[in-house]
Amino acid sequence: MPHTDNPIARRFFDEMWSAQGGDPSFGDNISITGSGSLPSAFPLTDLSAAAFGMAATAVSELMEAAGGKRAEIVVDRALSSGWFMLPPGPSVRLGHQAERHDPSLYPFFTELPTADGRWLRLHGVFPSSRARIASALGVDEDINEVAAVVKDFDADVIEQRLVDAGCIVAASRTPQEWLSHPVGSIIDKEPLAAIADIEASGSSWKPTPGRPLAGIRVLDATRVVAGPTATRWLAALGAEVLRIDAPGSEESRGNPGKGNDLVLGKRWAFLDLKATEGVERFKELLSTADIFVHGYRPGALDGFVSEEERRALNPGLIEVALRAYGWDNPWQTRRGFDTVVQFSVGFANETQRWALEDPERRTPIMVNGFPQDATRPRHTPVEGLDLSTGYQIATAAIRGLTKRLQTGNGSLARFSLARTASMIIRAEPTPNADPVIHLPVDGPWEDRIYVGPWGPTRRLQFPVRIEGTPLFWERPAEPAGSSSPVWVSH
Repeated sequence: MPHTDNPIARRFFDEMWSAQGGDPSFGDNISITGSGSLPSAFPLTDLSAAAFGMAATAVSELMEAAGGKRAEIVVDRALSSGWFMLPPGPSVRLGHQAERHDPSLYPFFTELPTADGRWLRLHGVFPSSRARIASALGVDEDINEVAAVVKDFDADVIEQRLVDAGCIVAASRTPQEWLSHPVGSIIDKEPLAAIADIEASGSSWKPTPGRPLAGIRVLDATRVVAGPTATRWLAALGAEVLRIDAPGSEESRGNPGKGNDLVLGKRWAFLDLKATEGVERFKELLSTADIFVHGYRPGALDGFVSEEERRALNPGLIEVALRAYGWDNPWQTRRGFDTVVQFSVGFANETQRWALEDPERRTPIMVNGFPQDATRPRHTPVEGLDLSTGYQIATAAIRGLTKRLQTGNGSLARFSLARTASMIIRAEPTPNADPVIHLPVDGPWEDRIYVGPWGPTRRLQFPVRIEGTPLFWERPAEPAGSSSPVWVSH
């Protein structure tokens, strides 16, 4: 990486890029500008810069495979860090304070002490999640009643009881405990990116200089942060992205009439996969898609359309899948999100330990721009598992197009948040960086004002520049169900 003295970012890039089979010489075309880091026990700024550099490199590789030249790529450290905070997007509504995720607003989105001096992390943002937790414990939907039960059990015992009931929870561990855990040790040995080629007859599509993914259809069956981040990146390169949700899904109800930054550039449709006609429409979309990205609860999708049937419908499909806890271990069907996995793998414990090591300088802990004390395990400043895995997913999708261009084959790529965590745990700690990068970052901003469902907004500039390829979205964020579940491109 010329013009940079960020060896940790380089190692992150090398590990993620090589895990997908990328030519290491592409790293020579990346420059990382700026200095400083987010205050954290983990090198999250280096991770964010490497993730954007990797996703941009996949674009350069695609264009070179189509006969173009290898692009120069420039990544901004501070902007990369800013794009990794929640809500994960660049928009700020004019005349208002940026809307940010405040954990204190959600009483079931918290951690509770257990009998053995550890903590149990709950993910009860959605109504169904809260109801499931309360039902499993035989109490009302009152966080104080839940806490009273949890405190009487050891963390591993109450964790298993709630997981068996379909709840999304995690017991706290240190990184060392996770890597030696029977499941953690297996996930640690899984590939960071598990990619298989699928024999197919190819496609007549070729990338367009300046708008590389024009003409590409992306079927987006993702949720929350990691998967939607990946498909948003594809939309910024010109792909037609069609996101589908169940009618009245909890996530779509969470943004009534608005949508959010994660659906910038996408169309957002409802499709009922519990109805025969919905499954048939899904199969029609899948048969004519180029890329399919999904992160539904493990096993849910296969209940509608199995992997074998997806391949039969579209052998040249580039499929990318995400799970929380890996693919070949006893926890492979366990549900989870970044904030939950952080407790499982030791991020939260390590963040607390790091803060208490130097409380005068490291507390309060800043989580997505909000101050938190160090009286309990705390999340990292940004959701690095979600966001970095999201850009790994995007990279796999673009590299799938490159391989299809070269060989005609389709592909299947698999990722997990917990495996990304292993990479971060094993990285060097954040060096004492000056200056500290504070969130939210204040610019640089794009030189135009956008109109969208929030009213007039301004957007941070993209944190990465790709020579010859401007990044932008052709569509504003739209409310859930605004579009029909059909392709508009030919």
